[in-house]
Amino acid sequence: MTDPVSGNTPQGVVEMPRDDEYDEDAAQLANDNPIYALIIGNNDYQAAEFNSLLGAVADADAIENILKTSMDLRDSQIVSLRNATRQQMLNGFHKLEEITKDKEDPCMIIFYAGHGAQTPRPQGWEDYAADYEMIEMLCPSDLGVVGKDGKVVEGIPDRMVSALLNGLAQKRGNNITLILDCCHSAGLNRDEETDRISRSLPDPPPITAEANIIPTSPSLEPLNGEPTRAVRVATGFGGKYATSHVLLAACGRNKRAFEDRKTKHGYFTSALIGFLQGKKVESETYLSLMYNIVMPTWQTPHCMGVNADRPLFNRRGSRSDPSYIPCRVVDTSKDAEGKQQVTFTLLAGLAEGIVPNEVFDLYKAVPFEGEKNASPPFGMMIATDVGTTSTVLQRLEGKTTPLRVPKVFYAKRIAWSNAPASIYCEDKTLLQSLSRVTKSSVSVKAGKVLPTDLVDDAAKASLIIKAEGDDVYLERNDPLLEEHLPKRFPRPLNRNAPEQIQGVISAWRHFNYHLKRGGRDEFPQIRMEMHYLEPEDGDWDSEHPEYHPVGKNLLAENPAHIVVSDDHTKRPLGLTLYNDGDLNVYPYLFYFDPTELTIMPWSMVAEGAGGDVDPPLLQRSQLAVGYGNGGVDPLMFYFEGDTVRDIGFFKLFITYSPANFRSLNQERSPFPRATRGGGGPDEDEDDTGLELGEAERLAVEKELQKMHADKWGVKVHTVVQVKG
Repeated sequence: MTDPVSGNTPQGVVEMPRDDEYDEDAAQLANDNPIYALIIGNNDYQAAEFNSLLGAVADADAIENILKTSMDLRDSQIVSLRNATRQQMLNGFHKLEEITKDKEDPCMIIFYAGHGAQTPRPQGWEDYAADYEMIEMLCPSDLGVVGKDGKVVEGIPDRMVSALLNGLAQKRGNNITLILDCCHSAGLNRDEETDRISRSLPDPPPITAEANIIPTSPSLEPLNGEPTRAVRVATGFGGKYATSHVLLAACGRNKRAFEDRKTKHGYFTSALIGFLQGKKVESETYLSLMYNIVMPTWQTPHCMGVNADRPLFNRRGSRSDPSYIPCRVVDTSKDAEGKQQVTFTLLAGLAEGIVPNEVFDLYKAVPFEGEKNASPPFGMMIATDVGTTSTVLQRLEGKTTPLRVPKVFYAKRIAWSNAPASIYCEDKTLLQSLSRVTKSSVSVKAGKVLPTDLVDDAAKASLIIKAEGDDVYLERNDPLLEEHLPKRFPRPLNRNAPEQIQGVISAWRHFNYHLKRGGRDEFPQIRMEMHYLEPEDGDWDSEHPEYHPVGKNLLAENPAHIVVSDDHTKRPLGLTLYNDGDLNVYPYLFYFDPTELTIMPWSMVAEGAGGDVDPPLLQRSQLAVGYGNGGVDPLMFYFEGDTVRDIGFFKLFITYSPANFRSLNQERSPFPRATRGGGGPDEDEDDTGLELGEAERLAVEKELQKMHADKWGVKVHTVVQVKG
């Protein structure tokens, strides 16, 4: 291709198919799944020591109204609770389960507005919440009063909420959205001198270990068919990467959510309603909500869940195309001559694999995977100043880009500046058919075959294309893999489907690039272990199993050679990430499968509507993945067909500041078959309601985090499975 700036052909630039072919009439499919909702709003708290709120009931009313007016819900589809007691809130979950009986994959929305609180973790919950000594809870209206049984009414802890959601997902499918407009931390309840009221309670009654017992309901019955994805107990109210539901939270774990004294609404609910009004919900994802929602700088909503890249309320199955990277107009100013200066920022940088001089098409929206963009690109930009997790884009000379650009837009690579691949193919006719491919039905992330990719010696090639009649096979020259995998990919491709072949080549290039690129900094304080898991109570048939790690660390050596017996193929596996350092980190864990060419995100960081995102791996702490409060599914070893040896890679990307690694995702195998399993605070407080001494310590830690914000690194563990 020619450089859009100089007109020359740059070295090492890989041209990508363009989205020039778009569908003017493309429209999202209507939601065929019925929507049901549990709506809870608690203003009035019975215990004298807890202040009541002004806007939680109004928030619940507003959400219920938009569900009825914009999504056509009837009263029979809504469980509506106001100023609900603990038992009424628990009964609400069971009622939601009851009214969705006999419905196929219903969409369930659970909304709670009211007080939230933190309390010390009960004894016996150490394996569940090993990373944090506090647990979160929802606050029913009778919190703290003495019940008929003579006991003080407790809050509903995160563990119980998670189990309730897990049970719903097992029986009804994981088409669940949990929306919480409450605090996730303790602190002073009311900011008397401001227009803000905090939705948190100080010193709630402690949670006992028995609080996780889930009341039975006569409506419980086995799920007909498998849920859309496997489910596990989530951390807090959403897990680090929850599988049972998507969480939309008003704020982070140790932050407070506020309501406006003047409008008598929560800031988060107001922003959510403002976003939803007038929108085609089926064309928006949870991620686009996070990128576009307008919030005060002092409150950052969080979004968590494996389905965060699906349409809002999961109205269809496809995920948004991860090759479209979000961008923002982050700074506007005037130069010395009074001309408006605008900075365009791509929300990805060196850590995510961006390098200078890469060229991007610009779009106003993101299509779903496998679909064409409904609109053509509105402009083109080039990467100039590439930082750790963000990149400055500039307009290209000679290319038309509007002077006014949306505040949030999306960029798709059309030219990579990383070194081109070396490909060998003797069949010139086949090469010609591949070179004519300019568009693909799959999401091409890393370009088509160009003459600059080709070598004249198979021994020098990293990928060999061989034609045998109408079958086309791909073979790789990769010393890292050849000891454990055949050189030839197992499934043939169709010679008469060049788009399919091109898609596999592109996926292979994307896979190799992200597997083999290194990090910039060492993170010796971060380590990773993998263990087999067993149920805490020893009951493998439990409806809500909670696992804990047992036995030796399977990653004690690298590469790890693990002999897997038939019994072990049925045992779940979990990872534990350890942070032995003094700074919090953001870990992004992927599993790379070289047979399927998939890159599966296993543990990711929440998306925040702002920069103040909770770090999952705290200083001197550990993070469970696949068990406890890790919120993701355990893995299992297994062998396909006659396979007796396999290999995979756990790759952990580590940063000191929030990043956006979703562009690495390659969850679909490119081969024609499904993938394999696998107002401000008071003077004596800071904004979290902490005492000054604690606030000063946190301020020092925050400055240290800033000093290290540009550091990033990787940890790779190779796992070789041998059938024994």
